[in-house]
Amino acid sequence: MAVQVGDRFSKTDARHIIWVVSRILTQNFPTPHAALVEEGRPRRQITLSVSALETPAMYLKVVE
Repeated sequence: MAVQVGDRFSKTDARHIIWVVSRILTQNFPTPHAALVEEGRPRRQITLSVSALETPAMYLKVVE
């Protein structure tokens, strides 16, 4: 699965919170990371490795 800007994810144990990829970070990281913002709460942001987002046991891609 390729993670792209605009993709939406939810954590497997918090499906009600949707995170939207705002940018992909490759500089200064040994592996690619994604900056995400919570849908509806743009001030709430997190950074995760792309590999974490691609792990179904941790995050699920929201397709709607």
